[in-house]
Amino acid sequence: KQWYQRRVRGMRHSQTLKELQQSEWMQLFISNEISLRAVVYIEDALAYKSLCHRTDPLSLRIHRFVGGWFYRLLYGITVAVFLLLAVFESPSSISINSDFTTGNNTRYEFPFGVTHSIEFVCILLFTADFAARCRISDRVLWKNKWLFAYGVFNLLYMTLFWIYMGSRHSYLRVYRILRPFYMIQNSSIMKKMLNAVRRSLPEVFGVLVVLALNIVIFGLSGHILFSDTIKIEGGAYFDSMEESMWNFLVLATTANNPDVMIPAYKINRFYFLFFIAFIWLGTYGLMNLLLAVIYNQFRANFKVSVRDLIKRRNVALRAAFEVLTNPPRLHTNRPRQQTNDLPDTGSDSDDNLIAEDSIQDENQTQPSNKCIEISIVLSIIDNIRMAKKYKKFLFKHLEDTSRMQTDYLDKQDFVKLFLDIETDYSTRILRQRSLQRDYWQVPFVKRIVLHPLFEMVGTILALVNTVALLVVLSSQLNKQGVHPGAKFVTTMNVIVTVYFIIEQVLRFLGVGPQQYIRNFSYCYDLVLTLIVAVLMTTIYTRHLSEGDMTVTNILRSINLCICFRVIRVVLQVKRLSVVVKTYLTLIKQMQVYLGILAALMYVYAIIGMELFSEDVTSEIHNRSAVRDNQSLATQCGTYWNLEYYSLNFDDFLAAMVTLFTLMVVNNWHVIVNAFTYSRGHWWSSYYFISWWVLCVLLILNVIIALILDAFIDRWDRKDDVKYEQGNFHVNHFVEPSERARAFSEQELISALHKNKIIKDPFVNINNSNADLPSASRVAGEQIFCAPG
Repeated sequence: KQWYQRRVRGMRHSQTLKELQQSEWMQLFISNEISLRAVVYIEDALAYKSLCHRTDPLSLRIHRFVGGWFYRLLYGITVAVFLLLAVFESPSSISINSDFTTGNNTRYEFPFGVTHSIEFVCILLFTADFAARCRISDRVLWKNKWLFAYGVFNLLYMTLFWIYMGSRHSYLRVYRILRPFYMIQNSSIMKKMLNAVRRSLPEVFGVLVVLALNIVIFGLSGHILFSDTIKIEGGAYFDSMEESMWNFLVLATTANNPDVMIPAYKINRFYFLFFIAFIWLGTYGLMNLLLAVIYNQFRANFKVSVRDLIKRRNVALRAAFEVLTNPPRLHTNRPRQQTNDLPDTGSDSDDNLIAEDSIQDENQTQPSNKCIEISIVLSIIDNIRMAKKYKKFLFKHLEDTSRMQTDYLDKQDFVKLFLDIETDYSTRILRQRSLQRDYWQVPFVKRIVLHPLFEMVGTILALVNTVALLVVLSSQLNKQGVHPGAKFVTTMNVIVTVYFIIEQVLRFLGVGPQQYIRNFSYCYDLVLTLIVAVLMTTIYTRHLSEGDMTVTNILRSINLCICFRVIRVVLQVKRLSVVVKTYLTLIKQMQVYLGILAALMYVYAIIGMELFSEDVTSEIHNRSAVRDNQSLATQCGTYWNLEYYSLNFDDFLAAMVTLFTLMVVNNWHVIVNAFTYSRGHWWSSYYFISWWVLCVLLILNVIIALILDAFIDRWDRKDDVKYEQGNFHVNHFVEPSERARAFSEQELISALHKNKIIKDPFVNINNSNADLPSASRVAGEQIFCAPG
């Protein structure tokens, strides 16, 4: 009431609403709740988070704690421990190798209850995390799909855990396939990738159906043509429909080519056309068509998901602006009083808190004209958790804006300030570095270093030195003693090393220490040159260390460094450097996609351990297999003949390695045939076929599509240094110029209303205008409430 009374007194002295915002609202801003909301919204924008959380002070503080580095680190460690429990659980993977058929290998088993206690602690931590997320969420639980799934998975896991602890039936341990969910649900990019894959499935499923029909048709044709005419040792490729279709499925991966074709080709050379037709239609046609469909559909669907991230940032920034520019409002249902008399400012009744109409004309500030003082923005930035370099950049930018233009920011300037902060920061830093002069630079040395011949001479010397070294080493493979050219190569190594030392000194003086340290190629050459120089000095001064560090080992180290020095050729050639930079960028961002692949491998490893543990590696089974079929151990190309005993599902790490071997699809049919034979039923092969479809045909093609798209995009923008700054997926799918205008004002206002950030900014008292949109109620009366 006191704040409102001061407002009314200000109106009596013809003080405009804008002036009130500069004076009274600046004092009201001291309120912790308002500043905390603005800080949280900006932090959500920088992290591309949605605004689906409550706005009371306790919920905001919990939200900041959950999004803090300590909580995220604790959650990441918990998930890592939770997933790695499979390595130590019975059967443990702690052994020298995974082959237990020899009887010389033993595994260490933890006492019962050790891993289960750690598992129970992890479940309690996940339950506490779920409770905290439910506390801050402003949605009904079942309307938040991922949070609802989080609760269901957590409850199901805990229930199955206690059932297993009570009964100790080993088959109940399959509940461990739920563990990767805890990793996926905490990553927004992983969730968006899965949503993009899910939306791409209808088109992908059509190609898979055609591929399956192709295998069925050729399998049926092969069975009809070759079942009675072609026989091989140990059986026939086309003896039955199942065998025929299975061998054509393997042929689609080229794993059994040309083995499956040779028996028919021996009879009639024209049978080769039959297999050529299948390979061209299936392997080179439908397989590549599947990659094209996945590339096209996944990219389009994933771009929609990435645009949603940009919308989140825009909405969160607008929400922070609305919070900072709108004081709390009083919502009343009392009809408007048509009077020009001011209310009694000394009254304690809330019924008199109505302002006169005369002040709502020209002096009223509309939502589109709202502004924030730069001093308020500076105080907000000071409380935001962000990198110090970005804070300094924002402070400097706002100080320049205040000094040159104005002391206020409108909504466009406020949103633009944070929207592309990573790109803006890199642009400003590059501009400063281009204008900055290093006082260590020597002008005439700089002209020498920047000359193209300077780099060309060093590159040619590195290539000649490497080629000479390879010639001498290859000649010594089949000869005894020292090669005649060894002394020449040794002398060349010394000369080249001295040249590279001089080259590094000239580079340092030419570009200055700051530019020298920032250049990866310069630092790489410096490290290799110093290593070679130190090792050569050690040899010629005879200061050798005791033990394994002999002259031979030192020479090997020098040769390795000389070979690695040729990488500078790749870094100097612009087109080759683009390939290297793209690959390094993909390695940084590949963790999301490899996380999905690891989650799928984890699930299949747990299922494989329950289905095939000790099926083909146990001593009893090996004896029975040899007794039933003596050709298993002697027939070329079988699991037992090739001694693939290390590829099994006896423990978790062995299962992961086996699945990776199956993913490569080289000789994967040998492993599948062994486990199918051990079970005696064809249904066991469906496990491996489903792994091939999900992993090889779907996930790996998604990763290949990402690599292709990223390389094409990086090649088109090979001169843009800013490409590597900020979020990789946002930079890759949406241009910086499109981010600010990607969404209309109506979409942003609708999102703010949906997230309950703003309500109707104008309370219209006229009944005739009650149904108009809030933006149209420019003549209505705006009513404010006291801070309490």
